[in-house]
Amino acid sequence: MNSKNFTLLLCSLVLCCACSSKNLVSNTAGNGRINTIKTSAFKQSNVTELLAFIDSYSNLTPEMQRKVFAETNQALAENKTNLLYRLKLASMFALPSSRLRDNTKAQNLLQDILQENTLHPSDSFLISLLYEYTTDYTKQLQKNRDDMKKLESAQQKYEALELKNKVLEQKLIELKNIEKTMNDRDSKSGN
Repeated sequence: MNSKNFTLLLCSLVLCCACSSKNLVSNTAGNGRINTIKTSAFKQSNVTELLAFIDSYSNLTPEMQRKVFAETNQALAENKTNLLYRLKLASMFALPSSRLRDNTKAQNLLQDILQENTLHPSDSFLISLLYEYTTDYTKQLQKNRDDMKKLESAQQKYEALELKNKVLEQKLIELKNIEKTMNDRDSKSGN
C-alpha cells in the first residue's frame, strides 16, 4: 500500500467518523434538561492536522524528515501525554515513504495509545487502522523474508544440481572418448 492510498484511507476514515460524531450518552433528567457526556481527547482540528502532517511528511527530504522527527521528539519529551505528537511519531515510523521507518516502534506506540482506553471511538478507529496497517506490513515483511529464504535455498539446490550435471556431462564425454579410443584400437587391430 503506497503512501497516497494510505493517506486516502486515513482521510476517508476520519471523514466517516467526523460525519457520524454524536454524543456518546444522551438522556433527559427529571428536570427536563438534557445531560450529555462528551469524551474526546482528540479534537477535530488535531485529526486534520495529523492528516496534513502525514501528507506533507511523506514528501519531505530525508534531512527534513530527520529534523521533523527531532522536533516531534523534543515536543513529546516536554509533554509525554500529547496524543497528537504521539500519533505523529507513530506515523513517522509507520509511513512507507519515511526514511525512519520502523514498524516495531510504530506498533508499540500505537498499542500503548490503544491500551489507554481513554480515546473517543472515532479516535480509536483511526489508531486501530494505523495499528492494523503496521501489523499487516510486518506480516508481509516476514512472508517476504521467508520467501527469499526459500528462493535462496532453491537457488543453491539448482546451482548444486547444475554443477553435478556438468560433472556428469564431463564424465560422459570422457567415457565417449574412451569408447572411441577403444573402437579405434579394435578397428586397427582388426585390420
